[in-house]
Amino acid sequence: MISSRLHLQDRRLFKAKQLSIAIGLSMSCLTYAQAEELTEATSNNVLPTIKLEAQGNWLEDANAEKVQKHAGARTIINRNRLDEVAATSIKDALKQVPGVQVQENNGTGGSDVSLNIGVRGLASRLSPRSTVLLDGVPLSFAPYGQPQLSLAPVSLGNIESVDVVRGAGSVRFGPQNVGGIINFATRAIPQEFAGNVSLTTEYASGTDQVKYSPNLFVGGTLDNGLGLALLYSGTKGDGYREANNKTDIDDVMLKTAYQITDADAIALNLHHYEGRGEMPEGLTTAQYAENPYQSNQSRSYFAGRRSDVSFRYTHQDEQNNFELLTYYIDSFRTSDLETNQKDQNKNPIKRLDNAPRDYQVFAIEPRFSRAYSIGNTQSEITVGYRYTNEDSSEFAGRTEYAINALPGKFLARTSSNGGTEAHAFYIDNRFDLGSWVITPGIRFESIDTYNNFSAYKSGNLLNTVNPTIQSNEWLPNLSILYKATDNWN
Repeated sequence: MISSRLHLQDRRLFKAKQLSIAIGLSMSCLTYAQAEELTEATSNNVLPTIKLEAQGNWLEDANAEKVQKHAGARTIINRNRLDEVAATSIKDALKQVPGVQVQENNGTGGSDVSLNIGVRGLASRLSPRSTVLLDGVPLSFAPYGQPQLSLAPVSLGNIESVDVVRGAGSVRFGPQNVGGIINFATRAIPQEFAGNVSLTTEYASGTDQVKYSPNLFVGGTLDNGLGLALLYSGTKGDGYREANNKTDIDDVMLKTAYQITDADAIALNLHHYEGRGEMPEGLTTAQYAENPYQSNQSRSYFAGRRSDVSFRYTHQDEQNNFELLTYYIDSFRTSDLETNQKDQNKNPIKRLDNAPRDYQVFAIEPRFSRAYSIGNTQSEITVGYRYTNEDSSEFAGRTEYAINALPGKFLARTSSNGGTEAHAFYIDNRFDLGSWVITPGIRFESIDTYNNFSAYKSGNLLNTVNPTIQSNEWLPNLSILYKATDNWN
């Protein structure tokens, strides 16, 4: 692929680390200044003031300073870095993160609307082992019942930064946290009204086909404190395969925010995503040698849509941080998978498998953090609770094989209607003990699931079962950070 980019906005970079000699000089100056300050305070019999400030949600407004203070592997890729490496997709962005494996969609296990990522060697197909978020809201169909990302409702043009937490995040986030937490932060509402338009194109030299991604952003804050922003990002066009390789994605978000007081703020986001990606399937060695651009498919595709609304209230003062996040998600996905065979007379035959599914998720999560001190020790305690309710409806059907004709109607193979009700409680406490930062914590998950599952043969009902699962799990965690210097942990 050959990529070109037209981009019409400058953005601020995170501050880069200084050279080692500069670090050494700055540390020496800092040490001298601290010693002088301490001597002056001691001579006046006044102890230095300890400033207390609750950090609260450490995914919010992520920056280099928060990465430095995090007791675990963590990487933030901001928009300027994405522009520097000419990233054209979410997959390109995640390839910049150490320890993250990005599996390309091979035409059989996914499409351009899916996401296959694995962290530290874990399974990558449809990203089942990580908690993947968009502004703190889960991207999966259902965090408990269907955590895979066969539909990944996120587009690069709407993203300001990618925050990948590979360690020390399992207490506050779940349930799929073995593979870490990945949060895509959308572009913030600016204080002054501004807008930009950008266009990214990809050209397939083997087939002369073009794929393009238009992006739009406009927003600002009114005199009364109300902030508004409209974000759009899409992907249109064909990939490098000759047939059945078209992508059509539209991703739009309306963001609103209002500063009630200096300490209190609310935000409301409306988000809608629709995507359809054709799947050209894989090739045998002989087929690839004959023509690596060909496709033996004409009907295979994956498509889906998602609408979600989220509301956030935050209170931040010197010692306290309170956040209430609630959201509702309505998702739908479907797919046709084409199978080509030959009958006993060597005639080509084909059939289709179809799997439409519906999901609805509601969740509410209050979280409270308070900074406090015991002597010269600074600490912060955080307690939180999340209630999640999920409903799902799934169907799998298959046509009969057809000879030299389009397959007929779908006959049911399986169907299910189920749901999950989950309660998650968590608490952690950060102790700043000189050069050491120790954070013990524990998470408790109580999960109830049910499923009404029916099996069919040739469209006729065989049997129905109604399994239920009740699970209670304690998940302890201990993270330790040692500050060797101001710049090295």
